[in-house]
Amino acid sequence: MRTFQFSDAKSHKFWTIDVSGSSFTVTYGKVGTTGQTQTKSFPTPEKAQAEADKLIREKTGKGYRETTPKAEVPQAEAFEAGLLDHPHDPARWAAYSDYLTEQGDPRGEFMRVQLALEDESLTAADRKKLKKAEAELLAAHEREWLGPLAAFTVDAEKAKSWRWEGELPPVRHTFEQGWLRKVEFTDLTVNQARALAACADARLLRELVVDLLAYEDEFEPGPDVPEDAEEGETGLYALCRCPHLGAVRAFRLGEPAELDDEYGGRCHTSGDLAHHLVKQMPRVETLELHAHRVDASKLFALPMPHLRTLSLLHSDNYPLDRLAANKSLANLEMLQCHPHAMEYDDAENGAYIRLEHLRAICRSPHLKKLNHLCLRLSDFGDAGVKEIVDSGLLGRLKVLDLRGGCISDAGLALLAASSHLKGLEFLNLQRNALTAAGVRRIQATGVNADVTNQHTDTAFDPSGDTPQYLYEGDYE
Repeated sequence: MRTFQFSDAKSHKFWTIDVSGSSFTVTYGKVGTTGQTQTKSFPTPEKAQAEADKLIREKTGKGYRETTPKAEVPQAEAFEAGLLDHPHDPARWAAYSDYLTEQGDPRGEFMRVQLALEDESLTAADRKKLKKAEAELLAAHEREWLGPLAAFTVDAEKAKSWRWEGELPPVRHTFEQGWLRKVEFTDLTVNQARALAACADARLLRELVVDLLAYEDEFEPGPDVPEDAEEGETGLYALCRCPHLGAVRAFRLGEPAELDDEYGGRCHTSGDLAHHLVKQMPRVETLELHAHRVDASKLFALPMPHLRTLSLLHSDNYPLDRLAANKSLANLEMLQCHPHAMEYDDAENGAYIRLEHLRAICRSPHLKKLNHLCLRLSDFGDAGVKEIVDSGLLGRLKVLDLRGGCISDAGLALLAASSHLKGLEFLNLQRNALTAAGVRRIQATGVNADVTNQHTDTAFDPSGDTPQYLYEGDYE
């Protein structure tokens, strides 16, 4: 039942409406009286609800205000709502543990044990005792807490059901502070994603990892996965319908970064649906997208007020001007970009990361906390170095990684002349166009720098051959 009141200088009235099945009952009159009652019936419940909604709009349009008492939030839900926004507050976890223990829920004891294990001052004997209690509680309740996800974690681990000796299990999971903290998919399938969606214990999930996507030529289509979904994206479609993404603080799509590798690591993962997933992660702090075909135009425009680390590797789409204009990114500290290998038919357009992209980052009024900048395989060269120095960005940076470019001794001279250079903890100028004299000059500054494997390309010429360094991303 919904209740409403109207008050002005001349009257003080109430009006209520109670929908039940295919009818509703309206009660109205002066406040303080029992009022009058009318009941109306309709052919269907949907028709009754539609007519009730129409009456409510009419009443509120005439100045009635709703006075329906709000449903009381259950205590457990209140605890969990607080933990979503304050996951690092040990007092909240301890209070929730005490509450569940009082309710006779074994989860409360499990939380208490895992919280106690976080104390680094524990004696070896106390830690051994707690670990034994932890193992006993997991043996008794883990399958219940994981629900359908247990088939891909606990049961798969026990049966060693994956294909090759030494291969990772299909799904790995971690409990911390008594709840499912992290889930990692080795080769995400539709059924695995659906199992996570059906796992109630994942509602406080903080870390989600998808290494690879399974190529499924057979799967059961449904509202979450269209029948014509691409073979390598079926699992991601299902994951997009997972109701537990709102708590996620760290998300990785694609294999771990190998930025020391000549090509920045390999990529076998589709990122077509990445921005749909991230859109459902309003609390994300660490975002690693190591995937092809990420729609960065949409991704960079999303509200991500908690984001601190953004790693976008193997993409051919870097509209960094959109990222620089995003007011919500005031907490971003680290930006890592290592593009896909240059496609030969794209050579006339220049590198995937160009001077205008760097300039937008340097001059952004929102990225004031940025202190780690990695922009690789770019053609901005010495002009880009000048922008970094002149904009003042160099004074805020701890790490500057411009590997794979056309920076010459002239650009290096700009860095060497800046008083902010010594504030860098690491400078990466591998695969640029420095001479031996330039290399000696930067080494003489004492800055921790990698200046190995220099080449001779000093400019990007659209009418000529594309420089080799622009092909040094993953090429698959």
